[in-house]
Amino acid sequence: MFRPAPLDSETRALRETGRLLVQIRWLAIAGQIAATVFAARVLGLDLPLDRMALVIAGLVGFNLIVALALRRDARLPDAVLALQLGIDTLTLAALIALAGAAASPFAMLLLVPLLLALSLCSARAALPIHLLANLCVAALVGFGPVPGTALVPAFGLSSTLMAWFVLRLRLTVAARDRAIEDLRRAKAEADQLAGLGLLASGMAHELGTPLTTLAVTLDDWAEVGLPEGAARQKDLETMVAQTRRCRAIVTRTLQAAGRERLETAAAVPAEAEIRRILALWSGARGRARVPVRADPGLRGAQMLSASILEAALINLLDNAESAAPGTVTATLSRQGNRLILRLSDRGPGFPDRVLAQPGTPFASGTGAPGRGLGLFLARNAIDRLGGRMALRNTATGAEVEIAFPLLDRPQTEEPADARP
Repeated sequence: MFRPAPLDSETRALRETGRLLVQIRWLAIAGQIAATVFAARVLGLDLPLDRMALVIAGLVGFNLIVALALRRDARLPDAVLALQLGIDTLTLAALIALAGAAASPFAMLLLVPLLLALSLCSARAALPIHLLANLCVAALVGFGPVPGTALVPAFGLSSTLMAWFVLRLRLTVAARDRAIEDLRRAKAEADQLAGLGLLASGMAHELGTPLTTLAVTLDDWAEVGLPEGAARQKDLETMVAQTRRCRAIVTRTLQAAGRERLETAAAVPAEAEIRRILALWSGARGRARVPVRADPGLRGAQMLSASILEAALINLLDNAESAAPGTVTATLSRQGNRLILRLSDRGPGFPDRVLAQPGTPFASGTGAPGRGLGLFLARNAIDRLGGRMALRNTATGAEVEIAFPLLDRPQTEEPADARP
């Protein structure tokens, strides 16, 4: 069975505009019939009802054809919309002429199809409707029974001013929409770049330990010479293991780089995920586990996690360790439907410049070139997961507070079957 090709967004928009015109035309036809009947029956005007009925019937038939065409999958160019509005203009002009109201204010009704053309069609398609409406008014006045020469310049001025205003308004709206789209695209690109930068920063931190091990071993070999027997075999096994670890880190980072739009984000147990990342950081650097104090109310709570969260927390932990080695602690608590993670150290605290501009790129207390991206990348990753990061200095050092949204309600007590 033949199926028409799917329509693009522009073609669908034009077809929706065509349907709107059909609905407006039905309303206009109903208004024309009501006005004609009122003028003939109530006001007692002598009107050529047969010819007026013929014009209205022609418009009804034309609208039926357009409505049936729109039910099919045929394309609807912008010029077709202008053609429809041109026919509406000619039909309305014919009814005004037959009613003998050529030089009356009713001629100003010809502004209606012009306004629709200016609103729904492109400027190139609306210009012929503008010229046609003015020609119709000139013809009505020139061939009408009642002179009304002042109507022609009045209509021309009104239609021109309206065309200029509507087209300028459309250009302004289009420029605003383009600016919004550019900002949206720039933000998406900046988010993706920040995510990639965070992955690169995390990879650099993770590669530090295995590369240092390799460098120390090779330096020892260069200074002391190659070891013999079991000692050399042990060093070789260590170097092979560290090289494999470097390859695994690079492979994992490259895989994560292709998923920076969080397609792989998943719900995980909140406390277990934070403890896993803390243990990963401690184990990778050969240090004791980070002390963790956890609120019992977190039992069963879940949060959204992705690869960028791991890289962000490792970045923050590295910063704290470099400022105050061996003093990093973590606290987990629950406030309503949010997980609060506090990472504290006993170092000198954050510099005033960093606290004044938290998470700003290159805002570093050291002032060294290229430094200060860690907090920016970490904050960006946390924001993308729906969290918030705050920096503060305490009486004992620095503290980073991170609030993550939880995905379930608080669990006040364990189920009966889970109790010992």
